[in-house]
Parts: sequence; C-alpha cells; structure tokens
Amino acid sequence: MTAPQQTAEGVVFGLVWPGKQEAAALADVPADKHFVTCPERSVGRDGTRGVTDSDDLCIEGDNLDALRLLRETHRGQVKLIYIDPPYNTGMSFVYDDRYAQGKRAYVRDNGPADDGTAAMQGRFHAAWLSMMLPRLTIARDLLREDGVICISIGEGELHTLMLLCDEIFGEAERITVFSRVTKRSGNNGTQFSPCVDYVLVYAKDARRVPPYQTGLSDEIVARYSKRDEHVRQRGPYQEVSLYQAALKHGGSHYPITCPDGTQAVPPEGRPWRWNEARLLRGLEEGRIVFKRSRRTPLLDPATGRQSAWNIYTKMYLKEREKNGLHPKNFSDAFQNVLAAAELRRLGMRFDFAKPTALIRHFVTLQTTGDDLVLDFFSGSGTTAHAVMQANAADGGHRRWIMVQDAAPIRDGAFPTISALGEERIRRAGAALRETAGAEADLGFTSLRIEDGREAPYD
Repeated sequence: MTAPQQTAEGVVFGLVWPGKQEAAALADVPADKHFVTCPERSVGRDGTRGVTDSDDLCIEGDNLDALRLLRETHRGQVKLIYIDPPYNTGMSFVYDDRYAQGKRAYVRDNGPADDGTAAMQGRFHAAWLSMMLPRLTIARDLLREDGVICISIGEGELHTLMLLCDEIFGEAERITVFSRVTKRSGNNGTQFSPCVDYVLVYAKDARRVPPYQTGLSDEIVARYSKRDEHVRQRGPYQEVSLYQAALKHGGSHYPITCPDGTQAVPPEGRPWRWNEARLLRGLEEGRIVFKRSRRTPLLDPATGRQSAWNIYTKMYLKEREKNGLHPKNFSDAFQNVLAAAELRRLGMRFDFAKPTALIRHFVTLQTTGDDLVLDFFSGSGTTAHAVMQANAADGGHRRWIMVQDAAPIRDGAFPTISALGEERIRRAGAALRETAGAEADLGFTSLRIEDGREAPYD
C-alpha cells in the first residue's frame, strides 16, 4: 500500500492504492444536489416539534454530497470535526463495514498478483481509502484555521488512515494519536484480546491551536491536604522536593543556607528545580519548607557528607487549578459500555455508539462559545448529544451539524440510522431541557438531500 512513486523530480514517499486518482478527483466535483427542509422532523429552540428556527442541523443523505454542499455554505467555519467512520473490519452489523474487494474482482481491475504479495493486500484497503480520501479532503476545507479533526479508528486501518491524514493535513499537523480502552472484560482474539481503539487528532494549522488544558482529577486534588496562613488566597498545598533525582540538567546548582546555618546542595553537581532568583522569591512568599531528615539525598558542601536537611516547595491548589494539566493521550474512562447505558436511559438501543463522554472530552478541549462542531458519520447522534451536554455544563452556545444517510437498520425499532439519530437527539434534548433551562437551544432543523442543482437550501 505504500511504495515509492517516480516523478520528474525523482522518487518521493507516498501512500498509493488502485483508484486513488479517481477518488481524489471526487473531492473537486461540484455539488449537483440541494438541501430540503423537513419541518415535520425538526424541533425548535423551545422544544416545539415542527419549528425550524434552530441553527443546529440534522442532514439526511450521502455524506459526500452533504460535504460538497457544506463547502459552499460553511467553508472555513468549523472549529471541530469528530467522525466515527466504518473501521473496515469485514463485519456487517447494522450497517455495512465491508470494504474489501474479492480476489477475482481485484485481479480483474488491477492486474495479476500472487496471493502473498503486498500488492494483493490492497484489496482489503483500497475501497475504504477511496471512500475516505475525498471526504477528508473536503473536511479540511471546512475547518477554520485553528480547527481540528478527530477520527475514531480501529487497529486494522490505523496505519493507512494515519498515512492518508499525513498526506491531506500534513504530518506536522498531527496533534496526537489518542488511545482509548473500549472494554475491560472479554477474551476474544488469538494472541491478544483487543480492547483498545484510537482517535487520530489533526489540525488544519497546529501552530494556531492553543495548548489544551483539563481540570485536576479528584485523586490529584486529594494530595493538596496541608494548610498555612495563605490558605484563603492560595488554597491548600502539597510539598514537592526542591531536588528531584530525575532532573539531571536544565536547572541551577547552588548552596542553600538551612535554619541551623549549614548549607545543602544536590549530589553530584545536579540542579535544583528552581534557580536561585526563584528560590529567593519563594522564601519571601513563604513557599519553602525545611525539614530535618536522616534520609535526605542532599549534601553539606563544607564536609561533603550527608546534610541534616531536606528542602521542599509548597505547591498550592488554586495556582495548580489555574494552570491546569495537559490531557493525556490515553484513557480508560470512556468505555463502550457507557454508550449502551446512555441509550437505555433514553429508551433506545444501538450497539455501536461511542460514549458521549469521549466526544465531550474533545468538544470541551477544542471549542467554546458558539463554535461549530461537525460530524458527517453521525450514526446515533452521539456528537450532537455531547455538544448539548457541554453547552448545558458551561453555558456555551456551540452549534452542530450532523450528517447521516438513511441506511436501513435490520431488526430495529427504527427504519434507518438517520431516523434513530434524530430521535435520540430529540430525547436527549428533552432530558437536558429540565437542567439546562429554557434559554438553551436543544432543537435542530432537519434537512434531506435531493437531486437537482438549486440553492444549497430549499
């Protein structure tokens, strides 16, 4: 699937597969359809059915058609795209997740190849990549300059999707590969039991995306248990050693005078965490603690023997909360069982949804105010639910656009996935309305895509 390509300039690295050029050309095809408003399926800002006054959109139809139309109306306006595309597992659940091409058809279209060659492996990935390429290309056009796309994916297509996104967005714009524990139980698989999937996070321009911050966990907050005379202004504190063995460079090595007049330095010329100027400020502000210790790693520079003191800094909770933490690129807090429970509470069932907590995590990191969130593989409407939750929690007015085709659901209570998603959003909005208040916009305008080139909205 990856091979050097010969060009006039020489050999370049790239991801290649049969049908790539044709797939890339689909991104440039102009829209030949239009949106039609469906008042009977819409919900107004105040929760009234049949009112189409909400800025939030549920679009029913092929997502490539929808993206072409949205490129005309929303180019450069989307702050966050989250998608959960088919993982190309070869399985068939409520929708088709099989993109592999049969051996005979693949050889017919692409020439002879032995079963064991890398070329033959393309039959498992080529159609999936051809489906993703034009959609991600247009998605990039829809992002703001500080916009980000998050793509859930399994292990099977992680490698190809990363190379594809490196090509479309640029390797330098890859923010992270977020790993998520999907379940703790189960014993499937052969050598290993799979229990992790991934979220690829890419920016349109990573330089414009500010550092992400998240709040402190209860476990971290519990460490701040000490109090002093500054507790009202600074909150409780925890003590952190001024010398840390893992810090081998980057700081300053100097003697510190202890309460008994002796001095202390780190061993082997290693540095303190703070330079001397910062230490002096810390002493003035009451941020330094001296403790007698028989197990201190510090040395008395006059004798070369072990010091009688250890030295700590006070880390205050309010200051730590203000600075926050960078979120980790791994979590076991967003397991799939949470999604099933959420839908049960709404009186619904859909076995393959993502937990709202997962998507809300990225929504709160990346968006504020009235930022726009897009999901063009919206499935059961989890992203819309997560955005509404985020708005209810912080008073934001984030807007959202969901796109889902009318794929039939086998043996389900709803005829199509798009119908299930719209109903889930209605029920989620009604459940949140009691806590969010009447001012929150928990409605949406329902649109469907129809043939014929008219104005994007009918």
